[in-house]
Amino acid sequence: MAERLIMLDVPGVLYSDRSRTRLGGIPDSGTLRDVRFFDPVALGFVRRLFGVAGARVVVSDAWRRGTPAAILQQLDLQVEAMTPPAAGGHGAEIEAYFAQGAKPVHYVIISCAAPESMPEALREHLVTVDPAAGLTLENFQQALGILGVACPSTVMPAPKMDAGLKAKLAQLQQLARENPARFGGALAPARERTPVPA
Repeated sequence: MAERLIMLDVPGVLYSDRSRTRLGGIPDSGTLRDVRFFDPVALGFVRRLFGVAGARVVVSDAWRRGTPAAILQQLDLQVEAMTPPAAGGHGAEIEAYFAQGAKPVHYVIISCAAPESMPEALREHLVTVDPAAGLTLENFQQALGILGVACPSTVMPAPKMDAGLKAKLAQLQQLARENPARFGGALAPARERTPVPA
């Protein structure tokens, strides 16, 4: 299987404004107590992403400073490497990381960075996460697509039926119950159906 990488930025992705409200804070103490402030839904999506895609995780250098390795272990992110420090933000760090070795064909950048802040060559690999919401199902599906992996059916949302279609179906079902002969008795209970002579 071809090598796949997840270039992961953490703030706004694995914790967000929404998770701060729900969990009562953000991970900013640099201690193991920070683990409780990471969004469990976002963490689940990242874990599923590297599990399904067989990808390795590379975390942004800007986030790792002052963060004990024990936190990463507790989060079970299977981080393999960190980007080297580089002026210019997450995109510059990623370019510096790729300058150290071969760039894989399949990689995804999961970040809150605006596309225009990324070097142009990286933009087609970017999944931009809304820092107010954190990593979402839509972000997860987009990341799988960029990595060239089909989305497993167990993470797809249930199909939604159009409200007008649903109302029309309910109306037809009601008509069938009121006038089973008109609809061939298809919706009538089995005990009320008359057997057809052979």
